[in-house]
Amino acid sequence: MLEDKGNTAVYMMYAYTRIKSIGRTIGNTKLAETIEEFKNIGNISLDHEKELKLAKLLLRFSDIISKISDDLFLHTLSEFMYEVATVFTEFYDACYCVEKDRTTKDIIKINKDRVILCEVTAMTLAKCFDILGLEPVERM
Repeated sequence: MLEDKGNTAVYMMYAYTRIKSIGRTIGNTKLAETIEEFKNIGNISLDHEKELKLAKLLLRFSDIISKISDDLFLHTLSEFMYEVATVFTEFYDACYCVEKDRTTKDIIKINKDRVILCEVTAMTLAKCFDILGLEPVERM
Protein backbone atom coordinates (compact mmCIF):
# COMPACT_ATOMS: atom_id res chain seq x y z
CA MET A 1 0.00 0.00 0.00
CA LEU A 2 2.86 2.40 0.72
CA GLU A 3 5.07 1.35 -2.21
CA ASP A 4 6.38 4.44 -4.02
CA LYS A 5 6.75 2.67 -7.36
CA GLY A 6 4.10 1.25 -9.64
CA ASN A 7 0.39 1.91 -9.70
CA THR A 8 -0.02 3.09 -6.10
CA ALA A 9 -1.46 6.18 -4.43
CA VAL A 10 1.97 7.02 -3.03
CA TYR A 11 3.52 7.03 -6.51
CA MET A 12 0.82 9.39 -7.76
CA MET A 13 1.19 11.59 -4.68
CA TYR A 14 4.93 11.71 -5.29
CA ALA A 15 4.36 12.99 -8.85
CA TYR A 16 2.03 15.64 -7.43
CA THR A 17 4.56 16.70 -4.79
CA ARG A 18 7.27 16.98 -7.45
CA ILE A 19 5.12 19.48 -9.33
CA LYS A 20 4.46 21.45 -6.16
CA SER A 21 8.21 21.46 -5.55
CA ILE A 22 8.71 23.25 -8.88
CA GLY A 23 6.27 25.93 -7.74
CA ARG A 24 8.11 26.34 -4.45
CA THR A 25 11.44 26.56 -6.30
CA ILE A 26 10.36 29.51 -8.42
CA GLY A 27 8.35 31.06 -5.58
CA ASN A 28 4.64 31.57 -5.20
CA THR A 29 4.76 35.15 -6.48
CA LYS A 30 6.57 34.14 -9.69
CA LEU A 31 4.22 31.18 -10.11
CA ALA A 32 1.16 33.41 -9.71
CA GLU A 33 2.63 35.87 -12.25
CA THR A 34 3.29 33.03 -14.70
CA ILE A 35 -0.25 31.73 -14.38
CA GLU A 36 -1.71 35.23 -14.74
CA GLU A 37 0.43 35.82 -17.83
CA PHE A 38 -0.88 32.56 -19.31
CA LYS A 39 -4.47 33.62 -18.63
CA ASN A 40 -3.87 36.85 -20.55
CA ILE A 41 -2.04 35.24 -23.48
CA GLY A 42 -4.02 32.01 -23.51
CA ASN A 43 -1.53 29.72 -25.23
CA ILE A 44 1.77 28.01 -24.63
CA SER A 45 4.43 26.65 -26.92
CA LEU A 46 5.18 22.94 -26.64
CA ASP A 47 8.07 21.71 -28.77
CA HIS A 48 9.61 18.73 -27.00
CA GLU A 49 8.04 15.31 -27.61
CA LYS A 50 7.61 14.73 -23.85
CA GLU A 51 5.76 18.04 -23.48
CA LEU A 52 3.40 17.09 -26.29
CA LYS A 53 2.86 13.59 -24.91
CA LEU A 54 1.89 14.98 -21.50
CA ALA A 55 -0.37 17.69 -22.94
CA LYS A 56 -2.21 15.20 -25.17
CA LEU A 57 -2.72 12.87 -22.23
CA LEU A 58 -4.15 15.68 -20.08
CA LEU A 59 -6.64 16.49 -22.84
CA ARG A 60 -8.17 13.04 -22.30
CA PHE A 61 -9.28 13.98 -18.76
CA SER A 62 -12.81 15.03 -19.77
CA ASP A 63 -13.26 11.75 -21.67
CA ILE A 64 -12.21 9.80 -18.57
CA ILE A 65 -14.68 11.75 -16.41
CA SER A 66 -17.47 11.06 -18.91
CA LYS A 67 -16.62 7.37 -18.94
CA ILE A 68 -16.58 6.96 -15.16
CA SER A 69 -19.80 8.94 -14.81
CA ASP A 70 -21.45 6.49 -17.23
CA ASP A 71 -20.11 3.19 -15.89
CA LEU A 72 -19.11 4.18 -12.29
CA PHE A 73 -15.86 2.19 -12.54
CA LEU A 74 -13.36 4.36 -10.68
CA HIS A 75 -10.43 2.12 -11.57
CA THR A 76 -10.46 3.86 -14.97
CA LEU A 77 -9.61 7.11 -13.17
CA SER A 78 -6.86 5.40 -11.17
CA GLU A 79 -5.36 3.99 -14.37
CA PHE A 80 -5.48 7.45 -15.95
CA MET A 81 -3.76 8.97 -12.89
CA TYR A 82 -1.03 6.36 -13.08
CA GLU A 83 -0.51 7.14 -16.74
CA VAL A 84 -0.36 10.89 -15.96
CA ALA A 85 2.16 10.30 -13.16
CA THR A 86 4.31 8.11 -15.42
CA VAL A 87 4.22 10.48 -18.38
CA PHE A 88 4.88 13.44 -16.08
CA THR A 89 7.96 11.65 -14.72
CA GLU A 90 9.22 11.13 -18.29
CA PHE A 91 8.59 14.83 -18.98
CA TYR A 92 10.26 15.90 -15.72
CA ASP A 93 13.36 13.83 -16.48
CA ALA A 94 13.70 15.15 -20.04
CA CYS A 95 12.56 18.78 -19.78
CA TYR A 96 13.91 21.36 -17.36
CA CYS A 97 11.30 23.75 -16.02
CA VAL A 98 13.76 25.74 -13.92
CA GLU A 99 17.44 26.04 -14.77
CA LYS A 100 19.78 26.87 -11.89
CA ASP A 101 23.42 27.88 -11.72
CA ARG A 102 25.33 24.80 -10.53
CA THR A 103 27.52 26.69 -8.10
CA THR A 104 25.28 29.41 -6.65
CA LYS A 105 21.95 27.57 -7.08
CA ASP A 106 20.47 30.85 -8.36
CA ILE A 107 17.70 30.55 -10.92
CA ILE A 108 19.00 31.29 -14.41
CA LYS A 109 15.90 30.61 -16.46
CA ILE A 110 12.27 29.67 -15.90
CA ASN A 111 10.54 27.93 -18.79
CA LYS A 112 7.08 29.39 -18.26
CA ASP A 113 5.37 27.14 -20.81
CA ARG A 114 6.60 24.06 -18.99
CA VAL A 115 5.64 25.50 -15.62
CA ILE A 116 2.09 26.02 -16.92
CA LEU A 117 2.05 22.42 -18.18
CA CYS A 118 3.14 21.31 -14.70
CA GLU A 119 0.40 23.34 -13.04
CA VAL A 120 -2.25 21.88 -15.36
CA THR A 121 -0.92 18.43 -14.50
CA ALA A 122 -1.12 19.23 -10.78
CA MET A 123 -4.68 20.53 -11.13
CA THR A 124 -5.69 17.39 -13.01
CA LEU A 125 -4.14 15.09 -10.43
CA ALA A 126 -5.69 17.12 -7.60
CA LYS A 127 -9.14 16.78 -9.15
CA CYS A 128 -8.60 13.03 -9.54
CA PHE A 129 -7.55 12.75 -5.89
CA ASP A 130 -10.66 14.72 -4.92
CA ILE A 131 -12.95 12.41 -6.90
CA LEU A 132 -11.34 9.40 -5.25
CA GLY A 133 -11.69 10.96 -1.80
CA LEU A 134 -7.96 11.41 -1.22
CA GLU A 135 -6.32 14.55 0.12
CA PRO A 136 -3.14 15.33 -1.85
CA VAL A 137 -0.05 16.45 0.04
CA GLU A 138 2.35 19.10 -1.22
CA ARG A 139 5.46 17.67 0.48
CA MET A 140 6.66 14.15 1.16
